[in-house]
Amino acid sequence: MKDSRDFARLPLRTLILRCALPATISMGAMALYSVIDGVFVGYFLGASALAAINLVFPLFLLFSAVIDMLAAGSAVQIATRLGAGEREEASRIFSFSLFAIFVVSIGVAVLVFVGTRPLLSCMGAAPDVIELAATYLYILAAGAPVCMFFFATDNYLRICGWQNYSMALNVGVAVLNIVLDYLFLVSFGWGIAGAALATAIGLGGGTVLSFVPFVLHRTELSFVRGTIPLRQFGKLAFNGSSDFFDSTASSVMDLIVNTVLLHLGGTLAVAAFSVVMYLDSVVSMLVFGLTTSLQPALSYCHGAGLRARTRRLQKAVMLVAGMLSIGALVLLEAAGPWALTFFVEPGDTALLELSQTALAIFALSYLVKWVDVCVSGYFTALEQPTISLGLSLVGTLLAPLAALAVLVPVLGLAGVWWMPLCAGMLSALLSLGSLRRAACS
Repeated sequence: MKDSRDFARLPLRTLILRCALPATISMGAMALYSVIDGVFVGYFLGASALAAINLVFPLFLLFSAVIDMLAAGSAVQIATRLGAGEREEASRIFSFSLFAIFVVSIGVAVLVFVGTRPLLSCMGAAPDVIELAATYLYILAAGAPVCMFFFATDNYLRICGWQNYSMALNVGVAVLNIVLDYLFLVSFGWGIAGAALATAIGLGGGTVLSFVPFVLHRTELSFVRGTIPLRQFGKLAFNGSSDFFDSTASSVMDLIVNTVLLHLGGTLAVAAFSVVMYLDSVVSMLVFGLTTSLQPALSYCHGAGLRARTRRLQKAVMLVAGMLSIGALVLLEAAGPWALTFFVEPGDTALLELSQTALAIFALSYLVKWVDVCVSGYFTALEQPTISLGLSLVGTLLAPLAALAVLVPVLGLAGVWWMPLCAGMLSALLSLGSLRRAACS
């Protein structure tokens, strides 16, 4: 793509290919890194390290949810302003949002250092797991003021038509992280601290390179002085509130699930859930990448008043996401047991068997769990945060909580594995209903 005007000019299939393919490759690379990171941790450090990362990572997502809100909300406003021909205003939103993200990142680091150990103790984690988890999270928090820019600038690059550069950055960061994982964990023997340091260095390097096109004035967006009105900033934050709530609610839900798992099955159950989540991250990141890759196009077309093109584009997003998720279901049911062996220390049959049982049930959720992601993203792109926020509320918190409350007393530990499918069915029905009402209005 040459610039944002191609969002309105290109044939729909060409637009989807040029936006979605780089994003899919990018997310695939990051998902591959996440999986390989889990392989290194599980195979070389064991079940306690796997459980520690699974316990602590939701905390980092919880503390960084405000950054997600600012990045998503500003991206929608920037793309909409470019669609309306207001380039100077788009640059002002871009510049101020980066400053706000930096300030929030510092606050995130402070909260992580203060709150990690007390919260893990309240959850009932074992002392050795708490020590591993705190070490991992403290290193990520120390790098947050630099690393967090990477996820925001990735959105801004795609808005400006730099999808291929964004893809190259994501692939490069993933490859660097894998190399550093091997060096720090296998060659140097730095343990869980090495895994966290590899992630921080990789994302930090990606942040530096992501600023290059903006610094060299090669994009439609540029760094400008000035702020935006408080009311506009509030609207920006509210429009990104669905992403904020999605991150927050997902993190809270993960903490609840981990607490339930600790009480039902101890560290072993948390480790098994962690293994499943590593594989799930591949599918989730691909669907998320597809959805977010076309949000700038949806926002641009919405700002330009191209309603028919906006609706056709959304239908195409849902079709591709559905096919991707169902394909993942078939693949995981067939090859999942083999893939799980890479995450488990040789001889740890208890963890392997529990992980296989969990994955066979959990993978069924891919039949429906993609629906609310696509629909919520669509309403965010159209600057309808109230609907998007409501769908996120149901999909990430209310429906999972209800399913967990009903299933666990009846099925015990198996109820945790069945929860995503039942919750996904409820949220999918609500999402499709909201989309149909919007189409009729």
